[in-house]
Amino acid sequence: MLLRSLIFALVVLAGSLHAESPRPLLAAGEGLDEWKAKREGLQARWEAALGSPTKADMLEPLGVYHADIVEIFFTPEFQGILMRQRTSLYTWQRILLMLPLRLKERTAGVVVPFYDPDRVCGYDLKTKTRLAPDRNSACFGLHLVQQGYVVAAVEAYPFNVLTPAEQAASKGGMGVWRDAAAKLAKQHPQWTGMGRLTHDTRLAADALRGSDFVDPARVAVMGHSLGGKMAFYAGCLDPRFKAVVASDFGVAWDSTNWADAWYFGSRLKAMRADGLSHEQLLALAAPTSFFLIAGQYDSQEASWPYLAEARKVHLLYGKEDGIEMFDHHTGHQPSWDSLKSAYLWLARKMDMPRPDFAFLDGLAREQAKATK
Repeated sequence: MLLRSLIFALVVLAGSLHAESPRPLLAAGEGLDEWKAKREGLQARWEAALGSPTKADMLEPLGVYHADIVEIFFTPEFQGILMRQRTSLYTWQRILLMLPLRLKERTAGVVVPFYDPDRVCGYDLKTKTRLAPDRNSACFGLHLVQQGYVVAAVEAYPFNVLTPAEQAASKGGMGVWRDAAAKLAKQHPQWTGMGRLTHDTRLAADALRGSDFVDPARVAVMGHSLGGKMAFYAGCLDPRFKAVVASDFGVAWDSTNWADAWYFGSRLKAMRADGLSHEQLLALAAPTSFFLIAGQYDSQEASWPYLAEARKVHLLYGKEDGIEMFDHHTGHQPSWDSLKSAYLWLARKMDMPRPDFAFLDGLAREQAKATK
């Protein structure tokens, strides 16, 4: 315990040299009562910063969901139930429920948001053929369903904001993203792109918790990059999630493109002036547990000070291991060692059996061969 505390102190000291610094969450001598007194106002500030849709376009409160089954199919690794879930009166998102092939009773569930369900499940959903193995390490849904979880692989804004015709008309590069951000701003000027991403992820939790296959008390959220941003925000603001795993999404404001129009745009400047910072969001998650897979954008030096500050709040709830981090130093894609560490941690948090990593090791060999 002494060694672990020393490591925390050294990392915090190193991180203090970084250009950005987290803000103290607790004054000297403050405890759980003082934090709870601050918590409600802080969460309200974050919800206001994310914004919301116009009242005319809102659905019922969280917990009530509308989804149509599009297709049921089987692959060698899982059973798939492809659904269209209504996200507003005018928009939908695709959700792929991935079920273990030998599922016999309710189990833990994980929401895995990303650009589209295909890249999460590892299959082209039109042809039902496996995707190329070069990105096997990012197929979180495929990893998790093999460990016995039910997975909700979720499509992300902007792909559920623009119609297919509008996407086709968008100019190359980031055109789809820019056009979707402009359309969202026109339809809902008080709603940020990050607010939309968070909203849709939370709605996916409704679909997962409402299924007959999942124990609603054991639901987590896990994502990489854009999906990591979605997992982080939804997991920190929605207490229905029991655990959050986020991979290389950018804890510090300056670490990634938070100021882009499809996230916060020009609103970010005002948010930063108002003192909003991600250690606050992570503290709001307590007692929900959090695991950061760090790589290119979330180095230990840059990110741990934020985690360490939030950890002070998690400790008030008795959560010694409420915040953990694995920095793999190998780039943006998660390493296999970092994934194994995260999955072992998640199994403990979700009361699941210790994972057998034989399947994961096979995916790693396929990826290594494909990327030689």
